[in-house]
Amino acid sequence: MKQVLVVDDEAAIRFAFEQFLRDEGYEALLAENSDEALKLLQDTIPDLVFLDYRLPGMDGIHVLEKIRRQQPGLPVIFMTAFGAMEVAIKAMQLGAYEYLTKPLDLDQVRLLIKRVAVGKKAAEETPAGSSAAAAADSHLPLEPLVGKGTAMQEVFKMIGLLSTQDVTALISGESGVGKELVARAIHDHSPRRREPFVVVNCAAVPETLLEAELFGYEKGAFTGAEQRKPGKFELASGGTIFLDEIAELIPALQVKLLRVLQEKTFERLGGCGPLPADARILAATNRDLAAEMQSGLFRKDLFYRLHVIHLHIPPLRERREDIPILVDHFIRKGNREMGRQVRGVSKEAMSKMTAHAWPGNVRELENLIKRAMVLSREDILPEHLFEIRDAGGQNRASAHQEALAESVKRYFSLESGNEGTSASIFQEASSILEKTLISEALNKTRQNQQQAARLLGMNRSTLRKKIRDYTL
Repeated sequence: MKQVLVVDDEAAIRFAFEQFLRDEGYEALLAENSDEALKLLQDTIPDLVFLDYRLPGMDGIHVLEKIRRQQPGLPVIFMTAFGAMEVAIKAMQLGAYEYLTKPLDLDQVRLLIKRVAVGKKAAEETPAGSSAAAAADSHLPLEPLVGKGTAMQEVFKMIGLLSTQDVTALISGESGVGKELVARAIHDHSPRRREPFVVVNCAAVPETLLEAELFGYEKGAFTGAEQRKPGKFELASGGTIFLDEIAELIPALQVKLLRVLQEKTFERLGGCGPLPADARILAATNRDLAAEMQSGLFRKDLFYRLHVIHLHIPPLRERREDIPILVDHFIRKGNREMGRQVRGVSKEAMSKMTAHAWPGNVRELENLIKRAMVLSREDILPEHLFEIRDAGGQNRASAHQEALAESVKRYFSLESGNEGTSASIFQEASSILEKTLISEALNKTRQNQQQAARLLGMNRSTLRKKIRDYTL
């Protein structure tokens, strides 16, 4: 690899690239706008292009479209200081080799150049496909995913790649991080975007009804089935079905879903024959599905069918740099929806929010901003954020933990001094604590296992197994 084209309207960046590339042993071709870049590409074919988004006249996305039509095998690394979801998705849909946000990390740039050099032949053989047409035709209104940090930029890139490949994908992340928004973004940027996007929350539908909900039923299939009803797979035909909380599927339904993935067909309850399953499957979980598989609670063959592509969304506490931009987004959204004119957030309030752990993630932050906007006049102040636990709340939680710790200490002191004690104090204490917590949760929810599992933060299948083990 010899020549590298850099397209950027900032002279300082072009100069820095020129010096860097020269030191690395490459010839730098420089262009400050789209016209210069496209004219240069008519006369020569560089080995690699670094393309900025913000350019005078035609922006980088349109330049990338033209490059893809004229030289589909040319590797293009897209650069921008504005890490917006739409820009990242479109760049990846159009076949960008990589997407970088400024300021650039030269070590990362060096590794990318070497990677392109090693894999240049394979890259040149990659067809452009129809992704450009799909991107140009995508005008559907979306609830945007917001984030400028590295973690969310990786999520945006994966959305762009998945929107051009009709494969099953597993989306993981804690509750409230935006798994459904990611699934919707994949669907709405894909060739299936004109067809339905159907959501099924596997944890919210009772086990006895979930099979009928997914696959539908014929008239007379069971008591109360007075007419044929299509299931979610039928309603999602041609589009996407999003199976949220997939870890909650009981084993019998895991088998049926595996058959859908393998054979691309399903049967209604009481039906006489198979029906085509023409829906892309996106699944989501807030659990460690690999661990569930290892423990025997989730089928291994189904796990690998769903795990074709894995997209993990990090919790908000691991991307605190996104909190200010998320707050700004939710304030603008709230002003539109509630007819308010809240200007922003005070420095003290923002410090309080960036220091918070956000166990409920982005959903918790959005709800907090909504409530704060109701109380505020012009700016959101610290006193409007009473939902974030203060020191008193933390002290109360700490006191409860200390009380539990004292009880454990007393139990250990008594048992360790008992000559007839069993070999494993740890196992006995753990069993007592676990059995007590499960029993209390069942009592509180009036023996509703689904609600008890949610209250304990436990998989429903795990809860059922422990109820049997403890004969509760």
